[in-house]
Amino acid sequence: MSQYGARQRQVDAALSHVTLPQGIFIRAWTEADFPAIQQLSSAEGWPTPQNRPGEALIAWQQSWPTLIASDGEAVVGFVRGLTDGEITTYIPELLIDAKHRGKGIGHLLLDVCHYLYPHTRIEVRSTESSASFYQAHGFRRLGDGFRKSYR
Repeated sequence: MSQYGARQRQVDAALSHVTLPQGIFIRAWTEADFPAIQQLSSAEGWPTPQNRPGEALIAWQQSWPTLIASDGEAVVGFVRGLTDGEITTYIPELLIDAKHRGKGIGHLLLDVCHYLYPHTRIEVRSTESSASFYQAHGFRRLGDGFRKSYR
């Protein structure tokens, strides 16, 4: 079985714990999603995927969990995480297209990350503009980021 196939099976199992909004799908990312990741990142003012595409692609290739949210065929959000599988899952990137915010997609992406690694806490770094999102979803401030423990 391919690495994508194995990861998608993990995602499918995690998805059994959540309810997706109508028309929204969450799946493991593939390299074919990278142009959409670049486009969403640029629209948000995040320069790295556009300015350093080779390095950004390697970061995606070497990260897990890496999930895509789509509305039909259109990528409307993503999360890129890193985990040790037991204690911490770190989320360096979570982004939802501005037109799709407020529908619970970001929260669902984080929930799927949690269900992939239910023993880990989730830690994120965030800009001040995103603080209310994390706090509304049970994260507590920790330095310049946020943490949510599930145990």
